[in-house]
Amino acid sequence: MSWTVPPTWTELESESKSFIWRSPGGSDGATLNVNISPMGADFPTDASIQATYDGAKTRAQNGEIDELKWVEIDGLTGVQFREANPEKPDDFRRLQWMAYRKYLGQVQLINLMLATTGKGYDQHKDAMYGILYSTKITH
Repeated sequence: MSWTVPPTWTELESESKSFIWRSPGGSDGATLNVNISPMGADFPTDASIQATYDGAKTRAQNGEIDELKWVEIDGLTGVQFREANPEKPDDFRRLQWMAYRKYLGQVQLINLMLATTGKGYDQHKDAMYGILYSTKITH
């Protein structure tokens, strides 16, 4: 997997199943955090991703999420959701995309999360969406 991140962002971690990048900006900076979770060969990916969507829909109805949609990134369809602005400006606001892929014969959950503080959101939102939609995925 790969992303296009702004030149000021730095890579903090790059392992086979997790990646972390961070922007400048101290406590109001933004992060890209990607985790890949191997699943069993018979894991019900369709039911699981639908449950993820349904769970996010419930959170949206409760006002916790203000954006929810199915989004295809590099040929892989997943659930994208964004948390509503937090009550406290220092609390986190996350933009997340989750999908399943089959890679080298293994079923994997991709959990891609971009986050910043509520007060840092407007400053970082364009970069966060740009990074998300720049994602390249090996199938």
